[in-house]
Amino acid sequence: MATVAEFTGRSSQFPIGKVFAEYPTVDVEIEQLKQSDTSTSIYFWLSTQSTLPAVSELSEYGIFDSVKLLDTLTDKSLYSARLNNDHESICVGITKAAVEFESAKTIANEWTFRLQAESAEQLSTFQAYCQKNDFGVRLTRFPTQIQIFNSQEYNLTDKQREALALAYTEGYFETPRQITLEELGELLGITQQAVLARLRNGEKNILESTIVLSVNSESI
Repeated sequence: MATVAEFTGRSSQFPIGKVFAEYPTVDVEIEQLKQSDTSTSIYFWLSTQSTLPAVSELSEYGIFDSVKLLDTLTDKSLYSARLNNDHESICVGITKAAVEFESAKTIANEWTFRLQAESAEQLSTFQAYCQKNDFGVRLTRFPTQIQIFNSQEYNLTDKQREALALAYTEGYFETPRQITLEELGELLGITQQAVLARLRNGEKNILESTIVLSVNSESI
């Protein structure tokens, strides 16, 4: 069964994002990707309260082979752009990982990509591609198949499960640790003290539901 995961990254951390980082007041929403063996066509909306970049401006950055204005509405405009697959990009990574693109948009200069996959391996392939090319994107919402813990089975709250899953995936439990509490807090939108509390309470619930429950059952 296909599941959906979300990856986020700052605009300055990958090629397409860098183009639109030059226009911080412009919101971007990629609606569709059409991929072939040699190129990827991107269909995206741009909206702003100021002036939208001209097609000629977007074409100058080198990441796009061509850019066209397709339609203009009251509050936004629809464009198409063609990427050469010889250039490494998030779109090429999506193709190589064989995941299905759902959507992408910017919020406060941060991108969120929604991808659909048939397996966790496909998502790992996409993440590995991004890491290899220094595209700073992180998995921030998890599909059912790779959720680390089941909330009901282990008496976890959704927030505890989310914190534990993110900490595990990002290497918080590795030696040495790959991410700090502060960085986890930034991803979750909470303080590092709140992250620590969720991790501790979640671990306590897991222990009570597994080891402690098992010991008590054996003593009866």
